[in-house]
Amino acid sequence: MFLKIISLGWKNVWRNPTRSGVVVVAVLLGVWAGVFLSAFMNGMAQGYLQNQLNLSVGHIQIMHPRFEDQFNPTCEIPDADKVIDRLEAESHVTEIRPQSLSTGLAQSASNSYGVSIHGINSKTDSTNPVQQYLVEGDMLQGVSRNPVVIGRELAERLDLDLKSRMVLSFQDVNGNITAGAFRVAGIFDSPNNNYDNSNVFVEATDLNSLLEKEDLTHKITLKVDDFGQAERYAQQLASQFPNLNVTSWGDIAPELRYVYSVMDVTLYIFMVIIVIALVFSIINTMLMAILERTRELGMLMAVGMNKVRLFMMILSETVFLTMTGAPLGLLCSWISIDLLKETGINLSAFAEGLNAYGMSTVIYPEIEAIYYLNIALMIAVAALLSSLYPAWKTLKLKPVEAIRKI
Repeated sequence: MFLKIISLGWKNVWRNPTRSGVVVVAVLLGVWAGVFLSAFMNGMAQGYLQNQLNLSVGHIQIMHPRFEDQFNPTCEIPDADKVIDRLEAESHVTEIRPQSLSTGLAQSASNSYGVSIHGINSKTDSTNPVQQYLVEGDMLQGVSRNPVVIGRELAERLDLDLKSRMVLSFQDVNGNITAGAFRVAGIFDSPNNNYDNSNVFVEATDLNSLLEKEDLTHKITLKVDDFGQAERYAQQLASQFPNLNVTSWGDIAPELRYVYSVMDVTLYIFMVIIVIALVFSIINTMLMAILERTRELGMLMAVGMNKVRLFMMILSETVFLTMTGAPLGLLCSWISIDLLKETGINLSAFAEGLNAYGMSTVIYPEIEAIYYLNIALMIAVAALLSSLYPAWKTLKLKPVEAIRKI
């Protein structure tokens, strides 16, 4: 009997194909737009997070406990080579980038600006993230002596080009102000304008020579196999190196941890808002259908259809209206996301604004497969809830009055 009631509900849905079609299309577009925009926002947030982790933060940082306070060049990592050897033995560590650091002044003939100076070994540090953003020149190659790689923003500020001469001034380990002349070997353009404006890269040997101490290592940046587990890995490493400051990316940049932690919640909140809007649309449609069929419903009640069957019929109509459009919307969103997850969405027209906040101009929408299942369950629950009020209104009808209603 219930199968007949459900079959009757399906037929009732399409008694007015125009109205039902509009509701189905509305559900389809609502679901597609909600899931696709969620994937777009997730891709934007993931891109921002990965840009910051790759460029400036890394997954784990190891430093002398007092170095970060004042960037004192004397606060080096003692026995850095032994520390690196022990890190290489850790299976979860996938990348190790040691560097010497200093803060100082970058000067050209036309201007000057405060920068962080990174001393790296270009021969062994082939995975430096800046290398992928090079737009001119090479990574500390092509210049015979004292090469430097700078950001495009800094190059424009100081009016520098490839092979231009610039001077870096900073404090050495003896507390004296020292300076060195460098030649621009490369210019990079990352998604973060602030980073491009305030960071330069030189050979560690050149920087250490000016700092008056060879083999200086101030910071070791690590990448691990799962950045979500970086905090646990950092705690393990901290027990191995009790005299060093071992910090995970979440503690270094709390704003990134906040983005990472609220990402999923934000996506579901966004989808819930869309589903609520669809629920009111469906309720309105079903109330209109009940109003038009008042005499018919009264007749069914008069000839003996009990309240349970009447309730099931209205419930099935509401569910059919919703669940016809929802799978199509999920399918359209999956196709859209799958087509764009490799090529991305180019927002280069808004490059200046996006780069000011460290975001890429190409957004790759992505979303986990479990999200589709959760959205389907959310819509199913919404369909059931949206059927309750129209069904209750139907059950309140009195057969005699309903039959006489014009």
